[in-house]
Amino acid sequence: MPSSARATLHVWGVRGTCPVPGPTTLRYGGNTSCVEVRLARGARVILDAGSGLRALGLSRWPSVSADINGLASGVAREELTILLTHRHSDHLMGLAHFVSRVAATHTVRIVCPTVAATELRALVQQQLTAPLFPTIEGLDEAFCVDTFGEEGSSSVFALDGECVVQALPACHPGGAAVLRVDDAHGPVMAYAPDNELALWSDTPALLAWRASLRDALHGIPLLVHDATYTDEELPAHRGWGHSSAEEATRFAMTCGTGTLLLTHHHPDRDDASVDDIVERCQAIVASAGAGMRVRSAREGDIVAV
Repeated sequence: MPSSARATLHVWGVRGTCPVPGPTTLRYGGNTSCVEVRLARGARVILDAGSGLRALGLSRWPSVSADINGLASGVAREELTILLTHRHSDHLMGLAHFVSRVAATHTVRIVCPTVAATELRALVQQQLTAPLFPTIEGLDEAFCVDTFGEEGSSSVFALDGECVVQALPACHPGGAAVLRVDDAHGPVMAYAPDNELALWSDTPALLAWRASLRDALHGIPLLVHDATYTDEELPAHRGWGHSSAEEATRFAMTCGTGTLLLTHHHPDRDDASVDDIVERCQAIVASAGAGMRVRSAREGDIVAV
């Protein structure tokens, strides 16, 4: 991490719906949503548990212990925290592969602001046991669930005294959250992989929600936002819970965003198509005379804030 950076974002998954490995997605990546945020003083939080989470585990912990209960008595496990934006499968499918890799030395704390703790625990246990995953004795003891605390009308989660994550309501079927990560100096970045901005609609409810979200993200240095569709594709997908890349760009400019990272790319989107979308969004910024930077999130990227 550069000495002046408040945080670094490590990108591990950029796709929506399902993984898409293959020659046409090599440059931006084919894994589903997962990013890792590290704060300046060492706090680390993982946002979403898509298939990219497996790659994170392989990178950070290349060696695997066969005995998940093999720690010496009295030795505490290190704790890792995963915050889920919601419970759709493309944001969960990496959990079992990650928890089983780190279980001998870590406890994985899993939090989701849109699911009650008892329901979340049952959902995670389902991912770690048959028939979805081979049943491994003791594996369900390698994780715990936690809840966001309430502060007024905002749902917040404190991590290691250095990091506070605020869960803001996203527009997505079944419920989802936009996660804003703050340090002692204020907002650092926000993560909104599944969020339908619906800029085409001027209904009072949507206008109020967008204004509230804009205010919460005002001046955000880094915004990672849903770019599943293009403007041309949107009319056929209204109500599906996703934005176009162009919508994300226009909205980010109203927030005064420093850098916009486009993510949650449609599984049918190849690298060349992502290039085209980024160019279109950069042209929108240029025509508005704004200084915001726009690029696509890419697996393996490390972005300093």
